Amino acid sequence: MSRPAKQKITIVFICQQVKPTELEEDTAKSLTALEQSNKDIQKELRQVFITSVTEETYQAADGSAQKYILIKIPFRSLQFYRKVSTQVIEHLEAKFHWPTIVVVNRTIDSQRKITHPTQKRPRSRTLKAVHAATLNDVVVPSSIVGRRARVSQTTGFTEQVFLDPLDKMLVEEKLEAMSHAYQKLTTHKVSFSFAKPNSFQKKKLEKLTQKSA
Repeated sequence: MSRPAKQKITIVFICQQVKPTELEEDTAKSLTALEQSNKDIQKELRQVFITSVTEETYQAADGSAQKYILIKIPFRSLQFYRKVSTQVIEHLEAKFHWPTIVVVNRTIDSQRKITHPTQKRPRSRTLKAVHAATLNDVVVPSSIVGRRARVSQTTGFTEQVFLDPLDKMLVEEKLEAMSHAYQKLTTHKVSFSFAKPNSFQKKKLEKLTQKSA
């Protein structure tokens, strides 16, 4: 008996490309203009890629509707973005006239994930580590100097985060936007305030106030 002829099977993968939104195109054009105008950060800024840009709306404490820009970048751009984060945020906020928050896409590995016994879950991919890293992303260009947890019968569990008092002029107007962004990304409530300045920081704040005046 003759053997049946082997059938050649061809599998075709179809990749559907998503067209960028108008906001994403404006953000890309704005960063390109920043790259061309500032040669000192061209090398790092060329390695900063954008995953998505969305316009988020939240209700402020006074009841008014406010907006902010939420930008997500891939993890491979993190080391380059850290070097130009302040310039990028200042440039985009001047462009859109809204608070701008940039976060990094990170992967959370579940404890129930099936892996080989020799493969351990990286600590950077635990739920706690990813949420902590996301919080550090949200507060840029400021930095966290203290944290405290509060439990109330009305509001439940709320984490209070203290920021560097020297950065008050930079992020004071976007604290509510930062709180909303972190809750949107992690479902956890957090409130931001500034730590009490020490004697050295008080002198520096006085100098900054005199310069701005």
